Amino acid sequence: MIRNDGSFFVLDTPNLRLSARHVPWDSEIYGTVVAQVNDIEVLDADGATEDFEAFEAWRQAGSVGIVSCRLPHDRLRESILLEQRDFRFIEMVLHPRVQLSGDPPPPDAGLLIARAEEADVAELVSLAERAFGHERYHVDPRLDPRLGDRRYGRWVRSSLAQESQSLLRVSDSGRTVALFIVEERPDRSVYWHLTAIAPEFQGRGYGRRVWRAMLRRHSLDGLREVTTTISARNTPVLNLYSQLQFRFDPPEMTFHWVRN
Repeated sequence: MIRNDGSFFVLDTPNLRLSARHVPWDSEIYGTVVAQVNDIEVLDADGATEDFEAFEAWRQAGSVGIVSCRLPHDRLRESILLEQRDFRFIEMVLHPRVQLSGDPPPPDAGLLIARAEEADVAELVSLAERAFGHERYHVDPRLDPRLGDRRYGRWVRSSLAQESQSLLRVSDSGRTVALFIVEERPDRSVYWHLTAIAPEFQGRGYGRRVWRAMLRRHSLDGLREVTTTISARNTPVLNLYSQLQFRFDPPEMTFHWVRN
């Protein structure tokens, strides 16, 4: 079975199951159609290679220039198929998780965490455009890292209008030191979509202070758990989460296909 709605594609055969869709938000930034493989399962390795051609035909017909795919770390049959079809491994991501107790970290009198207002957005966009460099859109040598900067800035700007998410500004004596985009969920957990320390404050001990202050805020709000996603190559952040007693869910592999 093949379902092709132009911007959405589903393949379900005895050999291969695959679904993919266009990502308009990224397409605007990169100036080409960006797609994402949402799910892929190889049922028979020999037949899957031939059946994969239907996806490639959909990709070509839609003038897709970039495709991303994220897989659980143990999906090796699928990763082998992707690499055979010119996808490239880009990064491993980890999913830190911590349970919040009734005994929150002590307060940090120097830090203020507040929901961002429209007047804060320009500064926070600038922070986001300068703070990242470890994740997939910056390390893939085939992609312009300046577009990765713009992607994060746009993410911050759009988050202010998202009802499900909150854009938070962390300041010290009036100076913006960090931003967080968070989403509280019905099960009383919270997901950190985006976290960043301003480059001029990195390496000055703010990471541990800010992260502890955020955990305190969530705990006092009655939330029970924090989860997020980080790049495994970001060693300083990995060490920070370990120091704060986060545990790690099974990692995932990220692959990119980029049109020549």
